[in-house]
Formats: sequence, C-alpha cells, structure tokens
Amino acid sequence: VALNDLTKSWPLPEGGEHPVFSGISGLIQRGDKIAVTGVNGAGKSTFLKVLSEQAAPSSGSVTLGANVELGYFSQHSMELLDPKKSVFEVLQYVLPQASIGVIRNLAAAFLFRGDDVDKRVDKLSGGEKSRLVIATLLSRPINLLVLDEPTNHLDILSREVLLEALQNFAGTVILVSHDRHFLRSLVGRVFEIDHGQMMSYDGDYEYY
Repeated sequence: VALNDLTKSWPLPEGGEHPVFSGISGLIQRGDKIAVTGVNGAGKSTFLKVLSEQAAPSSGSVTLGANVELGYFSQHSMELLDPKKSVFEVLQYVLPQASIGVIRNLAAAFLFRGDDVDKRVDKLSGGEKSRLVIATLLSRPINLLVLDEPTNHLDILSREVLLEALQNFAGTVILVSHDRHFLRSLVGRVFEIDHGQMMSYDGDYEYY
C-alpha cells in the first residue's frame, strides 16, 4: 500500500472541520505486521477506515498494490452477520465449495466445537461474533488484513487462537489493539499517530 500525503477531517455540525490527521505518507510492504498506536481519539480507527476504503480521504491517496485482496474488521463488522444463520451456515456461505469436514475444522480452529457450530448468530456473545467474523476473513483469499480492535471481546484462550492465526498468516496485517502482549508477539513495525502526524518505527513493539 502506498500512502501519499493522506489527510482526513470530519465536518463539524456547527460548520467547519475537525482535522484528524494530515500529510501521512509511507509504504506498507508485503508481509509487514504493523501496529497503529496513539492515544484515544488520535484517529487510529479513522486511519484504518481510510486505509481500507471504508472512508474517503479529504485529500491525498491510498494506492493498493496489484493483486491485493483486503479484509477489514471492526466492531461494526459483527453487525453485518446474518442473525438468523448458524455459525456453520455463515462459514458455509463464505466457503461454498468446502466439505462439511473442512467447515467443521475451521469452526473448531476458532473454538466452535461440537454443537456450537449450530448456534445462531443472534445467540452468540460479542466474543463469539468476533471469532466468527475473523474466521470468515481468514478463510477468504485475503492477503491484507486491517483489524480494528480485534481482541476487544475476546477471552485469553480466544486471543491466543487469534494470535497464532495471525502469526501464521502469510500476508500483511495492520491492526489497532490495546493488548500489549498481543502486539509484542506479533508486530515488526509501529505507526504512531500523534497530534495529527504519523511516525513510523521500523522495529517491533519493544523497540517502539
């Protein structure tokens, strides 16, 4: 992904604009695992939205490389699940060619075991919905994952499952998370958003 002079501001109800960040340029390379950090309200989620084309930049550009398939996760993604479908049906919809065994194995890898696969989405907890959305993302031919607070509703075991899945993920990961253990174990670069500017640290979370 090439970022060129990226600027984002939101219109204010009383007129005028609230600047979130400005002048962000940089390159995200294939295979990078990047944490986006900064204080609450610094614009981390907005940056991820612009990056994944969920929101348009006010100026500047985001250019995805050739053959980049992007998957985006936020708390809002959980609302997009069909409440009437079961866990099994959600995964089957994403993998229409897969056998029952393959779908059950994928479900089990994300801790939906036995009768859990027959649970309807509207009966799932926040953590279970998070796991299900991430399972659907990781089963698609995606090579760029943009994850906004993927660990929010997850218990310790689920976090470890997700961590292992992301460590083994061959593509590029850009994420916002408050879980320091998670970031220490995963990322090799850090983008810090502070007062509307972005600093890139080319080292792991300990280095940052």
